Amino acid sequence: MASHRKVPLDNQELRKTGFWLNQVFMIVSTIVGVYLAAQSGLQQALTFDTYSKMEDNYYLRMSLYEELKDNIGEVEHYATEVLAKSPALQIIKDNRPPMDLYVWETMRYHPATLETPSEILTEVRRFYGKSRQLMDKAEKRNLGAAYAGEQLKLLTDHMQQNVLPALAHSAESLQQALADEGVVIGSLKELNRAD
Repeated sequence: MASHRKVPLDNQELRKTGFWLNQVFMIVSTIVGVYLAAQSGLQQALTFDTYSKMEDNYYLRMSLYEELKDNIGEVEHYATEVLAKSPALQIIKDNRPPMDLYVWETMRYHPATLETPSEILTEVRRFYGKSRQLMDKAEKRNLGAAYAGEQLKLLTDHMQQNVLPALAHSAESLQQALADEGVVIGSLKELNRAD
């Protein structure tokens, strides 16, 4: 067996101050770089989340608008074409409009619902409650059919003139706020599908 020669280690470089300063600067620059990258990524994620929630709320308001518009039209038709003529009780019952409440009921479980202006939600809730109450009273003959029709017509006029435009305006303001930031409605959903 050959004897192993000990090779002296050159540790002169470790004793120099420049070496240690270089190592400290590399560590500090790495930490700062990672921190700045994380901050930038977090900011981008928060911005995307904010815009995505605004877009969801836009779709929610527009869905409510369309459903409500249809229901108001049905109630108005019932009031003017059925109840106003004071028909027989069976005709009143047979022609009662079956209001579609899918969006309204679904909104209970949607986190963006309470981002919709409360005065709009209150008006929608009142419309459904009052119209149901007036139709029930007309069917039970607690109110005259013609009078119930007049009251329903007043209610639908109020909704068409005040509430529907306010709901449409609130959705359009979300769309405009997104457009001001360079986001087109639908583009965020397309980004999610691409992933």
